[in-house]
Amino acid sequence: MIYQVRVDDGESSVLIESFDDLALAIDCYVLQILALTQPFVDIQLVQMVGDEEACVPITSHSFTV
Repeated sequence: MIYQVRVDDGESSVLIESFDDLALAIDCYVLQILALTQPFVDIQLVQMVGDEEACVPITSHSFTV
């Protein structure tokens, strides 16, 4: 399985990194949360299914001021 960490600012979703190990994906997800300096963004951890476009959300955090 492939997992991705993404940052979404409401206008676009940016892929931070893809992983085949869930533990590494969670580590990256937490590091993105701790390093966040920009308000009004969502940090997302998703699992890819089938083709490259389909995904299932695992968790996300929204940050506002």
